[in-house]
Amino acid sequence: MANVAVLGAGAVGLSTALCVQQGVPGVRVTVIADKFTVDTTSDGAAGIIAPMHDLVRTKTYEEIRKYIEDSFAWYDSLCKSAEGPEAGIQRISGYDLLPEREQLPLLRDILYQFRELTEKELDSFPDDVRYGWFYTTLMVECRRYLPWLMRRFRDNGGMLITKYINALNDIPCDYDVVVNCLGLGSREVFNDPETYPIRGHVLRVKAPWMKHFMRVARGPGTEAYVFPGQDNVVLGGTYEKNEYDTQNYKTEIFDQIVDRVAKYVPGMKYAPIERRWVGLRPCRSELRVEKESYNINGQTIKVVHNYGHGHQGILLSWGTALRATELVKECLSGGSHRQHTKSKL
Repeated sequence: MANVAVLGAGAVGLSTALCVQQGVPGVRVTVIADKFTVDTTSDGAAGIIAPMHDLVRTKTYEEIRKYIEDSFAWYDSLCKSAEGPEAGIQRISGYDLLPEREQLPLLRDILYQFRELTEKELDSFPDDVRYGWFYTTLMVECRRYLPWLMRRFRDNGGMLITKYINALNDIPCDYDVVVNCLGLGSREVFNDPETYPIRGHVLRVKAPWMKHFMRVARGPGTEAYVFPGQDNVVLGGTYEKNEYDTQNYKTEIFDQIVDRVAKYVPGMKYAPIERRWVGLRPCRSELRVEKESYNINGQTIKVVHNYGHGHQGILLSWGTALRATELVKECLSGGSHRQHTKSKL
């Protein structure tokens, strides 16, 4: 029986662990992480599958499209199943509002429907909205989805170990393959300077009357969005590069988010706040899904990397997990992989 360890228990880590379980016969999978479910960055994500121009960089457009298609197909299958509500997957429709006409976004054809707004619809919004789209997509609520993934993983015989991985030598060597889904932690553990954080702020409020989502493009890091979920409504957001602090931030940032949102949905001004959240999105110059070998504690260990998803972690997680599973199979079958012997240790 092959032994595989997955480092990290966010959406990418748990998706990868479950994919390896399902895709590799006779494998024993262990997830090693210092944080699980509500303590992970993924737990704070809004989780909407939206068309966009700023796709995470990959080697080819076909690669990123494949990841998104595979992820959407997975979420769609869950949404259509009896487990959809428990897994936190729902269909949702709403508006992207823009100050001027833009090129149509990539991957819009993957959604259930997509169209440009009519003049009558535009007239119902403030004067700075002059163009936009209406579409139907999926929302993945991680506060439900992560526990669902973990239950499915454990029901399949998966094991969990609580351990903080701070350096290469902290990685146990009694596994045939180690899958790195540490996200931002890869910067230190795997000495990757191309990895950096993007800090984000969101609120969750009580507003059960809100039925459609709304996203307003206002410039880098200052967009306003409203995403209604099963339990509450997500308001956001911010996009602050290379900011690490999640404790000593300016509290007025949340007031600014509410003010931006209330311009387009006035009722949000007085919606009761249930939770304020600050998290660090793990970004990278290019999404990394590849295999290497490392010398760890005198042993050669095969490593599959799967990290660098940025603010598109939910959008990409299942697709990259499928690709990481293919790489795990190659490692277990003796396929070639790049040697990595340099270490900061």
